[in-house]
Amino acid sequence: MMGIGIFFTPLQSGILVSNQEGENLHFIPWNSTEFSIGWKHSVEQTPWEETFQIDENGQFRFVSSTYKSYGAGTPDVEGKVEFLPNGFIQVTEMERTLPCFSLFYVPTSNYYLKNTSKSIPLSTFVEPYTNVQLQYKKLKLYEWIIFKIKSFIKGGAVE
Repeated sequence: MMGIGIFFTPLQSGILVSNQEGENLHFIPWNSTEFSIGWKHSVEQTPWEETFQIDENGQFRFVSSTYKSYGAGTPDVEGKVEFLPNGFIQVTEMERTLPCFSLFYVPTSNYYLKNTSKSIPLSTFVEPYTNVQLQYKKLKLYEWIIFKIKSFIKGGAVE
C-alpha cells in the first residue's frame, strides 16, 4: 500500500501551460513564489509586465503592473500609480487574485515568463494564435510521469 501512495505524493511544483481545450502544452518547474509575465502591448507597441505572487492555494496574487505608455487597457481607477525614473509607470496595491492567467498568444506580442534568474519566451512551446492558460500546479509523481511520456511522444521537452 505504501508503494502506491508514493504515486500520489507531490513531486514537482511549477507553472503549467495549457491551451483552451485543456491540453497541457508545457510544464516549467518553478521554485519561486513570484513570477512575471511580460509582453509588447498590441496597441501601444510598448513593453508591459505584470508580477504576481503565488499564494498557498496556488492562486496568483497581483503585485504590480509596469508599462511604458498610458493608453488602452491600462489600470486607471484602482491601485497606487507611480511614475518611475526610467519613464515607466507602475501600479501596485490592487486587490486582485486569479486562479490562472489567460492570454491569446500572438507572436508579435513577444510574451515571456520571468523570475529573478531567467526569462522564458512562450514562443518556445506555444503555437501562434493559441488561447493559453498559465496555472501553478504541484504535480504528483504519476502526473509527472504521464506528462514526461506525452511530451516525449510529441517530441517536446519538460524542464
